[in-house]
Formats: sequence, structure tokens, C-alpha cells
Amino acid sequence: MTFFNATLILGTLAAVVPIALHLLARREPQRVVFPGVRFLRPKLSSQRSRLRIRRWWLLALRVLAVIALAVALARPHIDSALSSTWWTVGLMGLTGVGFLVLASLAVARGMGRSLAIGVAVAGLVALLASLFLGTRTWATSGELSEGNEQPVAMALLIDNGPSAMRSVASSDGTNSSRLDQAIREAATVIERLPEGSRLAVLDRSATPIGFALDAASARLRLSQMKPLANPLPVQERMDAAVELLRSSDLPGKQLVVVSDWNAASWKPSAQTPAMQLEDVAISMLQVAASDDGSAGASEGALINRFLSPPKLIDAAPAPGVSIPISVSVGMESSASEGQSLNVTVQLSLYERDPSLPVIRDGELVLPRLRGVDRASATVVAGANVELVLTLPPLDLGTHHAVVELVGDDAFEWDDRRFLTLNIPVPPRVLLVGENADERNELGLALTAPKAPDDDGAGFRVAGVAYSDLSAVDWQLIDAVAMIDPPIQIDAASQSVVSGNGLTKNTVDQLMELARRGGGVVMMMGPSTEVLGVARPNNQTDEVDRLLPPLVRSWRVPAPGEFWEERLPSHPILRPLTLLDDQPPWSSFPVNRYWQTEPNVDAGWQTVVRYAGTQHPAILARTIESDESSVKSGRVAVLTTPLPALSKKTRSWNQMFTAADAWPAFVIWRGLMQWATGVSDQATTVLVGATAVVPETDAANRIQRASSPAESTTVAMTEPTVRLYSPLAVESAFGGEPAVSEVDVVERGGVFPETNEVGTTFLRGPDYWGGYSTNLDPVWSQDERVTASEMDLRFGVEQWMPSDSGERLSIQGRVGGSPQVSLHGPMMLLAVIVFLAEQLLSNRFYRTSGAAT
Repeated sequence: MTFFNATLILGTLAAVVPIALHLLARREPQRVVFPGVRFLRPKLSSQRSRLRIRRWWLLALRVLAVIALAVALARPHIDSALSSTWWTVGLMGLTGVGFLVLASLAVARGMGRSLAIGVAVAGLVALLASLFLGTRTWATSGELSEGNEQPVAMALLIDNGPSAMRSVASSDGTNSSRLDQAIREAATVIERLPEGSRLAVLDRSATPIGFALDAASARLRLSQMKPLANPLPVQERMDAAVELLRSSDLPGKQLVVVSDWNAASWKPSAQTPAMQLEDVAISMLQVAASDDGSAGASEGALINRFLSPPKLIDAAPAPGVSIPISVSVGMESSASEGQSLNVTVQLSLYERDPSLPVIRDGELVLPRLRGVDRASATVVAGANVELVLTLPPLDLGTHHAVVELVGDDAFEWDDRRFLTLNIPVPPRVLLVGENADERNELGLALTAPKAPDDDGAGFRVAGVAYSDLSAVDWQLIDAVAMIDPPIQIDAASQSVVSGNGLTKNTVDQLMELARRGGGVVMMMGPSTEVLGVARPNNQTDEVDRLLPPLVRSWRVPAPGEFWEERLPSHPILRPLTLLDDQPPWSSFPVNRYWQTEPNVDAGWQTVVRYAGTQHPAILARTIESDESSVKSGRVAVLTTPLPALSKKTRSWNQMFTAADAWPAFVIWRGLMQWATGVSDQATTVLVGATAVVPETDAANRIQRASSPAESTTVAMTEPTVRLYSPLAVESAFGGEPAVSEVDVVERGGVFPETNEVGTTFLRGPDYWGGYSTNLDPVWSQDERVTASEMDLRFGVEQWMPSDSGERLSIQGRVGGSPQVSLHGPMMLLAVIVFLAEQLLSNRFYRTSGAAT
């Protein structure tokens, strides 16, 4: 017999409580002799015997109820091959109890004393024999029986997800990883396989699986396993293992999953139906767990500190300006309550060296990593601390940084976080508006903390009035923002009417700017006019039109409408998602806006709308270029103007005039970063996500433009870009590093190779860049699933738990000896005994009270 929760057997010690209460309650009454008592003494002696028997039975039932409940909670399992032996033990115990009941009735009814003693002795002998046989069977069975030792087809699935890298403190004072423990337990299972069995060893990688030739090749496969930062789902690998087992001719088939039951891998979801397998037995061998299945006790004093992936406070940093980085540090919540630690976080920066990385004499030489900032904090379990570190002013191009916790702990993958940021050539932005104050306000907001005319500003900003548009060279503009454009629209056709405002020729130039990859932002206001009466649901051809169909100017009564985010994941709103505080949109009312009816088929997306309505506040669309080599253009439309500071526009909204108007400031920067393509790159991602890097390196391009001869020489010697993955960086410490060659332009800057944690370097004659990948923060919390959650995945009683390879039952669904759970029968016995105790105690006290 085995117990799934063996420590709960200690609950049987509670059986001493009823015994102690019974002994303490036996107080001798004070003796007072009355003359008439001598006539009642024979009757009193008979009543005393009956009460004594009832007391003993009541005590026995209370003790048995406690023991039965403790054993049931421990979830006992027996080998089906020993079920007949345990049935014999149970029948002998019931026989002994029956004899004791008969002996009690004999005493209570005044039958012969010798008869009562004989029956009681027979009952005690039967109980002692049952206890002896049960103890002997339990002690000698040890491991669950393996039945008839017939060969089985077995698949050993090793859970080598990120949690397998966690360190575990052993009893001898040494530390090893959970994966090492899993490999040792799996090797034990391999040694115990019956002769002639077939074995497949697999992990959570995409490696094709098949049966091993022999035990030696299986052990070799085990020794080659390592923790994976981006493993395949457990369910997917289990399905593959089941399909392989079904291809075997052996009748017994068993899938053994060696895992730490980490919740990030095993949490059931609505898309995870219970596995009801009739032909394959499922066994779950849990590693790195204490006797009760919890995680904390097995890891001794090891504590895990962790860092969150770093975030740029400014999504588009400018050259020559210090760059703040936000990162949170915490301690695993399973640590002791109230425990605190002093931690130190260091920020380091790789030097930008166009000649590195490079392989010299078979070794990988990386750029020098130097520390640039450091911060300390005191963390408490379950409460994260936000820290701000600062990168020094950086030049144009791509830069790689590392944020790390000083010191070691139980899980090193969340002690180092990686960051890649790109400092682009400042895009050229044209602000068009009649009011100079409004143009200046938007320019300052766009380049803060630098001035618009500062060489270190992130944007090159110029401003003109609508009357000067004819002098603009649109080929020198990357994006244009029009403040309250004076444009006249025919309501019926939604076409531009050339009048006192923008001409059709100017609108066509804006569309041409978008088609060649530029950005156009239109902030509609009182100067926009719709001539005629617009038809509801006017479905015009909007593909070649700059604006969506305009219906009318909408006046909102006090207190006005406010914005509501419709697509929080859109790049325009990305700067908001990087902030901890969400904007209080109700504090920034909009009193007037243009109602539009965008056509989804034309590519319009409603990024922000007015709360409680379907009216868009910010619309965005991309426009494909006629040339495949040119990136798509962007058009954004605001149905209320920013910044609304002039006398003409002030009554439309309070986005910039309300107190603490930071949301409008952030939205404006997000709009222009999206319109200029600055926010297109995703150079710092989680493992498994797709990284997007710049197709060209601005810094190298500018440097080689000043020295064409050097550029030609380098291009002849190194015609491609080389990719140095984090795996190559690790192999630099043992073995030949693996380096691949890629074409960044042909890929469109898209890199799905993000399965390893670390920095990926890209280096070529005209390119120096790369991207960083970080582990998902969910792995920093070492939560475990429970047996009941496993029941949801596999079905109740459809899987067999084990905590050791020695005690794992090796058997198939056919021809083996599976475990039989006694949890249900023991719970039923506990209920029956409890009810019997209640009946007897109520009758006992009622009789006792009537006698008095």
C-alpha cells in the first residue's frame, strides 16, 4: 500500500484525544450511604456494567473515526495483485468487530459470563490477526507490484521547461537542478523495465521521437537534455508519445511524465480537455516536491529573486540624451512571510564595435560589456519594487544592454534581463497649422526634453501655415501633421472640393506621401466643412481617399464625452501600455467632434472611441505602396483637434488645457512615432515572439557615406550579415560556436528565431544590430498544480501519481497490475463510523439523563 499524501498519516495521532478525554472524565463521585440503597444495589450493578460497555464502544468509535478520516485524506493506493490479501484483512477485521459486538450484548443482557469472555477473546484474536496480516502486507509490499513482468511499451516524457533549471538543495548540502533530478528518476525507471520492453525518451523540444534501440541509447538521450526557454506545450508532446505507443504491438502501453508540476506548464484551460485513454496508462512522476506534494520544503533555504523584462520609459529615445529604463525586482512569494532581502541591480552596456562579434582561433569574441548604472533596494516576498536605471546618451544605431541581479539564487534565468534599443535617424516632421502657438506646443511635446531646433532632438520638426504649403518639398518630409485642416468635403461623394481651403492637388500630394511610406496625421476641427447633406451609411470607395466619410460635426452637452481605448495593443497606444498608471480619460472632456463612418474594408481601424458610443476618436490605416521595396504608409485621423489652444479650437476639447494633461502628451508622441515608423521595431521580446529589427543601420550608413572607399573594401570581404545567437555565445565556453548568415533586407527585418534567452548580434559590412529575448515573467513564480487540477486534465482515477522512480508502478493498461485507490471506501467508512458514534452518544446521554 502507498499513500499519495503520506504526511497526513500523522493525523492518526489525533486518536489520542478521545482517549485522553475519556480518562479525564472518569471522576469518582462522593459516596453517600442511605438506608434504602441496599435494595437498589443489584440493579445498580447491572446498569453500571451496561454503561461501562457503552463508554468503551463510544471511545472505540471516536478513535476509529479519527483514524479512518486521516487514512482517507492520505489517499491510500494498493496494488491490484494484492487486492485479495487486503480483502482478507478487511474480512478478519469485520469478524473481530462482530464478535466484540456479540460479547457486549451478552454482558448487557446478563448471559453467562464464560460465554461473553469466550466471544470477546475470539473477537480480539481476529482483530489482532487482521492487524498483524495488514501490517505484514504493508511492510513487505514496499513498491507496488509489477504484475506478471510482461514487457511494456513505455514513453518517458521529461518536462524540461524553464522551471527545470531551478536549483534544488539536497540533504547533503549540494545543489542540483530539477532537470538533474528528473534524469536520475528516469534512469531508475529505465533500469526497472522488464526484459523485452520498448522505450522512447522525449522532451518538450521539437525533436522527432521514436523507440530507442536499447537502454544505453535511451540513457544517452537523457544525458543530452537541457532546459528549454521556449518549450512545446506538454499536451502536444503527450499526444505525440501516445501516438507512438499505439504503434507498438506490445499489449501493455504506459506513458510516464517526469515533471515538477509547475503551473505555467500544467494549468488546465478551457481548451485542454481531459485525456480519457483506454489503451495507455498515464503515470505522473513528480520531482522536487516534499512529502505532501508542495514545492517549498524541497528547496531548503534557496530563495529566488527575479527581475521583470526592462521597459524603455520613452518608446523612441533620441540620440545624445540619457535614457531611463524601468525594471521591477521582487522575491518569490513562496519565501517566508515577512522575509526581506537587500538586492543590487546593475545595468551594463555592450560597446558598439562594428568589428565585433567575431570568431578568432575558434573562439567567439564579443564586444566589451561595461557597467553604466547600479541601484539597490529592499524587497519583501510578494511585493515588487520598481527601479529606474539610466543609460548614458547614445549615438545613432542599435545598442545592447544587460540588467542583472548581483549574486546567485535558485533560478538564474530571471536574474539577467536583456535589452536592445535602436536610436534612429531623427525623422523629418512637418507641422501645418494657422496658429503658431499650437505648432510650437506640439513641436515641444514631440521633442521633449530637447527643444525642436536642438541637434539631439528625436525628431526634426518644422512648422508652416496652410498658406505656405505650396513651397513645401514633400520629398524631404517623412510625416506631416495637419492641425484643424481647412478642407471642404462634398457630403454626397465625400470628395474634396477645391475652394478656400486645401485643394484637391494638396490632398493628392498627401496621399502620394503616404504611398511612398510616409505618414499623414489629420486632426479635424472647426475649419473642416461638409457641403450638403451626408447620406447615412454612405459606402463610397475609400481605398484611394485620405479621409473616412464625414457625417457631421457633433456637439456634446456638458460635461462632454471622453475617450475610451478600443485597441490597446495598437502601436499608437504602446507608450501608454508602458506606463504603470492608466490615463483618467474622464478628466479630459471632449465637447465637439466630427462623426465619421469608416469602412472596415478600406483598412480603417478604430483605435480610440468616445465612451458609450461607436463614434471613433482616433482612426488609423496603412496604405500599401506600389513598389514592393517601399514600406507601407500610414494615415491617422483625429476627429477632434490637438492641442486645441487657439480661440477657434479651444471650445472643442480640454485634452491639453486640463490639469496634468500627460495622456494627450503621450498619445501625441505615440501618433507621430507610429506615423514615422519609429515604433515599428520590436527589438526586445519574450522568447517565442517575433523580433523586428531595422532593415538598415543608420549609423553605419552615415559612417560609410563619408568614406566610400572603405565601404567598398568591407563589402567585398564580408558580403552578408552574420547572426550570432545566444546559443553561439554559450557555446563559446565549450565547443565551436555556431554562426549563421542572413539577409536582413530580404527578411524585412523579421526574425522568428527567438527560442533562446539572451542577446542576438547581427554584424555585416553595412549593418550592426540585433535583438534581445527574455524569459516570460510567469516562470519566476514557482506555483504548482494540485492533484485535483491533474484530475481535470486526465480524469479522476485515470492517472497514477508517484514521487520516486523506485516506487513507480511499471505496468500497462493490459496485462499489468494497476493501482487501486482506497480513498472512496475509507471516506465511506469514516462517515459510517461517525454516524454510529453520533447514534450511540445520543442514546447514551439520553439514557444517562433519564436515570438521574
